[in-house]
Amino acid sequence: MSFITILTEPAILIIIAVFVCFLFITVTNYARVKTNLKNIYKTLKDIDKKEMSYRFKQLDSFMASNSYTSTVWEDFKKALIFPDKFYIAAQNMKNPQEVQTDIFLTIDAPYFFNEETLVSSKINHKFIQTMPTILTGFGPFFTFLKMAVAFKEVSFMENTDVSASLNGLIGNIQIAALCSVFAVGFSLLFMFIEKILYNKMCKKYYLLIQQEFVRLFDVVTSERFLIDLVKEYKLQGKSSEKILKELPENFAKAVTNSINETTTPYLENILYSLNKLNENFGKNNGGDVVDKLF
Repeated sequence: MSFITILTEPAILIIIAVFVCFLFITVTNYARVKTNLKNIYKTLKDIDKKEMSYRFKQLDSFMASNSYTSTVWEDFKKALIFPDKFYIAAQNMKNPQEVQTDIFLTIDAPYFFNEETLVSSKINHKFIQTMPTILTGFGPFFTFLKMAVAFKEVSFMENTDVSASLNGLIGNIQIAALCSVFAVGFSLLFMFIEKILYNKMCKKYYLLIQQEFVRLFDVVTSERFLIDLVKEYKLQGKSSEKILKELPENFAKAVTNSINETTTPYLENILYSLNKLNENFGKNNGGDVVDKLF
């Protein structure tokens, strides 16, 4: 039995066709995932950590508009802590290098951006994982089907050639056995190729995306956050206490300066004007105008 004869068997042709179809579906899905993940990775890679304070709005717009990250990005933003300096940095667009404000993350980035959210949920991952099982299942199915047909064709009647009938039975049994061999072989080949494609086209890029998020956002634990909060509270308390102590002195200085700078010159001008009026009326009327009035 030649190799070409074996390949032209309908059962084996079906197994080969299913293998090629499964491989095409897998490559198409992984290529689509690779294109999107590569685009996300390039966007993250172009952002310097020092520029995050004023480029976060740009990143937010990109991630929210991307169908691969829009849902998980909203959950990710809820885990971020924006310092007060962030708003100052966002307005200081002229010299952004002078402002180094970190945006902290309370949960590790891989919790949000992982294999499930970036790859498995974007393709029919469960179906791809069952493809080798389907291919393997074709083996026993066509084997027993071919054997059933072969035994049906055997005839031991007197007017038939028993030798030719047995030879046909043996040939059909060989084909039936080869169906299982081809099915299992293509199943193993598919798993091997699928793993290589997955590692190079999907796993590589979602791991790089995780690394970029780790680089851009420092993780702050709950304990550290509480400690920093207590420190900030104590610093604000000391500043408030100092301000309250200096308030009476500063108020007195402000009142004194106001009197010296505003009220005193005003009164001096009034007295000077009255003296001038008095002198003018005295020259004209020969006496004190004020005395004459009273």
